[in-house]
Amino acid sequence: MKIYEFLSLDDPLQYQAVWDLGKHIDDIIVDKVHYQLYAVGDFYVEIHYSAADNKIIGKLAFRTGEPLEKYLRQWPSFDSM
Repeated sequence: MKIYEFLSLDDPLQYQAVWDLGKHIDDIIVDKVHYQLYAVGDFYVEIHYSAADNKIIGKLAFRTGEPLEKYLRQWPSFDSM
């Protein structure tokens, strides 16, 4: 699935595509929001949960950029290996 196909789906089908096709990559908690990162095809989908009540509060589909960088910051750099 390509990102444009994903974005053309309505919300329930987008979430279903993440659960069916996505591979869980990582998760972090920032400011009481739990972010789950999934790889779906050639792009990523970040699912946002309220950490207080564990309910989905949003999602973001992207290929690169700042949304991905917040996960990379928590991993050790190659220079430190």
